Amino acid sequence: MKYLEGIPQPLYKYRTWNAPNDENKFGQRLLTHNQVYFASPDEFNDPFDGALPFRYKESEMTPDNIFRKLREMTIRSNPHLPESEIQQICYTRQSTGVFENGQYWKENYPYFKNNINTRFGILSLSQKRDDILMWSHYADSHRGYCVGLDKVLLYERCQGVLGRVNYSDEFPEIGLFDENPFSLTILTTTKSTKWEYEDEYRIVRIDGAKQVINLPNEAILEIILGCNMPEADKVEIHSIAKKKFPHARVYESQINLHSFKLDLLPILNPQAPSLP
Repeated sequence: MKYLEGIPQPLYKYRTWNAPNDENKFGQRLLTHNQVYFASPDEFNDPFDGALPFRYKESEMTPDNIFRKLREMTIRSNPHLPESEIQQICYTRQSTGVFENGQYWKENYPYFKNNINTRFGILSLSQKRDDILMWSHYADSHRGYCVGLDKVLLYERCQGVLGRVNYSDEFPEIGLFDENPFSLTILTTTKSTKWEYEDEYRIVRIDGAKQVINLPNEAILEIILGCNMPEADKVEIHSIAKKKFPHARVYESQINLHSFKLDLLPILNPQAPSLP
């Protein structure tokens, strides 16, 4: 599948298993129900994530384009005004330099933020399975687990825009008249360089916020248990894997005794493919 060229295989999702704040066991549902959850940007721990104050492309900021944009915004907020009043409002606003001084995005920001939060669903993934910080932040301080997902089955079942997150110190720019939802995914796939360690990939679904997608058993390729996971939880996951995912490779992570890294030790399963 050409679209998936360059996308790592598998893609990893870190989850909790018996986290204290997860009374409904949502963290377990990737294995118990084969479910992945498409979060709304307003559910993320980074207040910038998916809600970036955007900028319009400088090359498109001509007087004619600015007037057209002001007219578009005025009609949106005052659809019943006659054309003569709309044009007068636009001329008045343009003379204030509202676009040149940056006030345009401040006024439009709440509208775009609400639009993105209510429409865009995001599944966050990574190509890393042994990152100490990822385990600490997203897998209950190494008491949770990590699942390797087949990128082809994941994409086919979820649909949406799949790609690597762009890390930048600057907010992205969008076209002055570009409100196509697929083009606006740049606002949901750009993060601060502070998050580069996550090496994140995302599937973005338009009109998919806060939705659950069910995956086939075959989409689960790997299951990795955290180094601090209680034995009872390991036994529970082993039982689920044996029953539902006999094809999957199962690992236990352990602290390396010589350097700051995790060792992933395979748990042999006669029904799973041979380990490399």
